[in-house]
Parts: sequence; C-alpha cells; structure tokens
Amino acid sequence: MGLTISRLRIPRGLVIPRRFVVRTIIIIIVLLVIAQIYLNSLKPVPIQPTARYIGTNYDELTQFAPHHDIKSFCNKLPTPRNKRGLVISDKSKTDGPLKIFYWKHSGGYAWTDWDWESQTMCPIPMELQEFFDTFRTKVINKPDLKWSTGYAPCYFWKTFDGQVEDRYGSCNSKYSGYLDYTFSTNYTDFPNADIIYMDHPLTLGANQAPYYNSQLLPPKLAHQKWVLRFGDDSVAGYPYIALPAFLHRFDLTMGSPPSMMDIPDPTYPITLDRAIELANTKPSFAFNKKADHLISVVTSECWPWNKRNDLIDHLVKNAGAHSYGSCNNNKEVPKELNKDDLPRPYIKQTLMAKYPFGLAAEHSNCVGYVTEKIYDVLASGAIPVYFGASDIADFVPEGSYIDVKDFKDNDELVVYLKTVDRAPFYKWKEIVKKDPSKFCKSCFPAPAESAWCAIMDNVQYV
Repeated sequence: MGLTISRLRIPRGLVIPRRFVVRTIIIIIVLLVIAQIYLNSLKPVPIQPTARYIGTNYDELTQFAPHHDIKSFCNKLPTPRNKRGLVISDKSKTDGPLKIFYWKHSGGYAWTDWDWESQTMCPIPMELQEFFDTFRTKVINKPDLKWSTGYAPCYFWKTFDGQVEDRYGSCNSKYSGYLDYTFSTNYTDFPNADIIYMDHPLTLGANQAPYYNSQLLPPKLAHQKWVLRFGDDSVAGYPYIALPAFLHRFDLTMGSPPSMMDIPDPTYPITLDRAIELANTKPSFAFNKKADHLISVVTSECWPWNKRNDLIDHLVKNAGAHSYGSCNNNKEVPKELNKDDLPRPYIKQTLMAKYPFGLAAEHSNCVGYVTEKIYDVLASGAIPVYFGASDIADFVPEGSYIDVKDFKDNDELVVYLKTVDRAPFYKWKEIVKKDPSKFCKSCFPAPAESAWCAIMDNVQYV
C-alpha cells in the first residue's frame, strides 16, 4: 500500500500544493544531515588510541604531584648532593674580581606598567633573546606589546634600589683567603659574568610535569657557575624548588628549608644576641591572673595552604581569641598603635603582650618553613601556640611553645589552654641566658653577613 499525497487540507479551507510539501520535507532532511555532521565534528578525536606504553616511568617529573597533597610533598624534601663548591678553572685570583650577575626576578612583575617601561629599551646579548621572547609572551602576555630583536626594557638593568652601576666588595673565603667581587644587573654584560646568582627564579607555576618552564631561566654558559638562594617563602607555593631535577641545575644552593640546601640559611635567622634578648623578655601576663580572652591573633594573609583559618575561627569562638588582622577580624588595633610610622613587629608584640598566649600560625605546614611569627610571640612575653613546620623544635627552645599538632583536635587544644600551668614555659630563659647557643638546634652558626660573602666563601680556584 503506497502513500499518495494529492492535496493536504488544513482548517479554514487552506490548500497547500503537493510540490511545496515535498520540497519542504527535502529541505528539513538536508538541514538535519548538516546538523549531524556539525555535531560529530565537535566530538574529540582520540589521539593514538592504540598506543602501547612499555615499562613503568618512575621519574620524579611524572610522579611528583605537589598540588594534590601539599602536606605530604613538602615534608619529604630532597637532601643535597655531595657537598659542592664553586670551582673556577678558567681564571686565577690574580685576574681580578669575580663578576657576579644578579638575575633579577620578582613577583612584582604582575603590577609593572610594561607599556611605560617599554618606552626605554636597552640592548641585550643574543644569548638572552629566547628568555626575553618567552618572558614577553608567557609572563607579560600582551599581544600588542612589541620589543625589537636585541632589546628589552631598561627596567631589568636596575637593582631593587635603583642602582645600575657595578658594586664592589670583598669577602673572606675558606679556600682562597680574601676575594674581590663585583655584582650588577647589567644584562648587556651577562656573557662575561663568572657567577649567576638567582634569589627567586620565576619559572611559571604548573600543575603537571615538569612544573617549571626552563625557557624562563637563562642559558647556562660553559664558564659560568649558578647559585640559587631560596628561603623567603614556602616550597608549598613554589613546588619546583623541591625537584632534584631543578636543584641540580645549580652549582650551589643556599637558603631554606635548610635540610635541602648546600648552605643552610633559615627563613628567619636568629643570632646569639637575639637569643639573649628573647631570653630576657619578661612574661606578659601574670600567672595567677584569669584571662577572659586567652589568645591574640595577628594575621593579614587569609589564603593559606593549610587549615589555619579553621583554627583561627575555632579559637575566636571557643577561646575568646582577639583577631586583630584581616582574617576573621573581631578586634581593632588601638589608635595609638595604628600608625604608619610604627614598625609592624612593634605593633604585633605590643598587642600580643596583653594575652597569655599568642597564635603563631604559618600559611603552610612545610618542614623548615619557620618565619618571624613564633619569634614575635616570644618577644611579646606571651606563650606561642604554634601551627606550622613539623620540625619547629629545631628552631626554638625546648619547652617554650605549644604545638597544635600535639592535640587530637582544636577542642582538646582549647581545654589545655584554659587549664595549663604557664610557668614551666619560661624555664628555658634561664638556660639560654647562661648559654645562648642552647636556644635552638638549627639556628647556629649564623649565616654569612651577605649572600655575596656566602658565595665567595665557597669559591675554589683550580
């Protein structure tokens, strides 16, 4: 039985010709076919679906996953290779000062007015062309910003205090006696430098291997030695710093975490004089006085990589904590202290002196990352409640603080703060007054007077 279309009748007597109906159906079918082809084009095309992976890759670049488990990652750090030095074989001590080039990197690049800075351009050596091309396209990322080949903004030539000229100095070396040196940020003279010093290499953060962009490092010329200093921040924020594959690019490393560097240098160094000063600080809150507000909090950075915010919130709600900083603020700084001409450490310590306890909470719980926070509390005379590095015991006197990690939860911590006898937390002071070297295990000897002297101390002429 066939389908015969003669005339299609619809209400009100309107008659549609058969030819029009047939053409309409054909057009609809064609449109449906085109739509299906287009939708199929949107589906991802599998890449090498039959590829076979032979063997197992245990390389650190494929196994390393810091952003997935920061706490585990930054507490399993590499140790230095065999003790290294800066072996200079292409010149002798009589050839004159060693030239140190300061490879200037800074997080402040994000706030730099590059249109303005690009109005004054200086020449660069061909060795650095790839770096500046990558920096302009990957870091600045302004398609309309153009730099002529062989030139870059003179911004890079200035040290952080604005000086352009070479600086001169001399330091004592354990291998070669007194050595003269110069350092500068003159990028034109980069190929002539003996040592390249980097104190904060900008290599672009990434969540997958290899976690850094080697094009944002300079080329390593055959005669040059590389020195890395890192320690002003936590490796939780710069995970590539903890990759041996990255560290081994350098001939010498210094800084923190101390256990990871050739030249250990704590994030916040303590001298013997400072140890005695802290030992002479009197308790800030009478032992027999009851406190309605047990603890002070002075924290301004509210995006930590640990559970610091949860801890602050719990202390505010359950221990009457006064939070003066930006995080969970519930107490304003008194007018007499809220002045720009007052040093921040003085303000913090004056505020904390009104309480029996002071919170010293880092923004990451990474081994070796111990900042000024716990020392500010000690300087106020209060007892530090510490939340941070697992090896904090290496950086402060034994029995001088309360560690949050020693409690099963924050409730147990609060009960302890309300009931503990505070007097024993000051016994360390008498010990340190007699022998300041007893202040901590990993503070001494103090680092070299400058980064340049730490470098010179490791120079060996052969």
